[in-house]
Amino acid sequence: MKLVFLYGPPGTGKLTVAREVARMTGFKLFHNHLTVDLAASLFTHGSPDYMEYVRHLRCEAFERAARAGVSLVFTFWYSGVSEPSVARYRAIVEAQGGEVLFVRLSCRPEVLEARVANVSRQNWKISSVEQLKDALAQYPGSFEVIPGTRLQIDNSDVEPDVVARQIVNYFSLGNPSGLSAEEAAPGTTAPRPLRRQSE
Repeated sequence: MKLVFLYGPPGTGKLTVAREVARMTGFKLFHNHLTVDLAASLFTHGSPDYMEYVRHLRCEAFERAARAGVSLVFTFWYSGVSEPSVARYRAIVEAQGGEVLFVRLSCRPEVLEARVANVSRQNWKISSVEQLKDALAQYPGSFEVIPGTRLQIDNSDVEPDVVARQIVNYFSLGNPSGLSAEEAAPGTTAPRPLRRQSE
C-alpha cells in the first residue's frame, strides 16, 4: 500500500492535483474534507472533540486501507503543530507494511491569493484573501516542510495534470502518458543523486 500525502497551504491546488494522481494511478482519493466535514457536522470546528474525531477518522481509514492493500491519495494542510498527527499517520501506515510518499505543493503568494478567491472555492471554508491571511496568521508554520519529504513542487505556472504526472513519474506509481523524464523536472526539487534541471 502506498499513501501519496499531498500537503501545502489552502489554495495550492492539492485536491485538483490529487484527483489527477488518482485518475492516473487508480489510487483511491481520500481528501481532507471527507473527515473535516464529517467531524464539523457533529462538533464545533476546531474544538477538542472535533480535532480528536478528525484524527480518529483518519487513523482508522489509514489503518484499514493499509491492511487491505488499498493505496490512497490524501490531501492535508500542514503546519508545525500538525507534526504529531502526521507522525502518527505515518506510523500506522508503515506498521502495516505501507509507504508514505510526502509531496509538498507551493506557489507564489500572488498566485495563492488568486486561487483562493477563485469561484471554484466558494464552497470551501477558506475562499477569500482575507480568510487566507487570517488562517496563515493563525498557523504561521503552514509553509514548513514535513520531515522525510522527497518531492517539492512549485505549481505556480504548471497545470494540475502536469504536476500529477511529475508525482507519478517521480515515485514510479504508474506509466502516465505525456511527459518524458526530462519534461517532468520544471518546478520540482528532489534530493541527490537524482538530477535536477535548472528552471
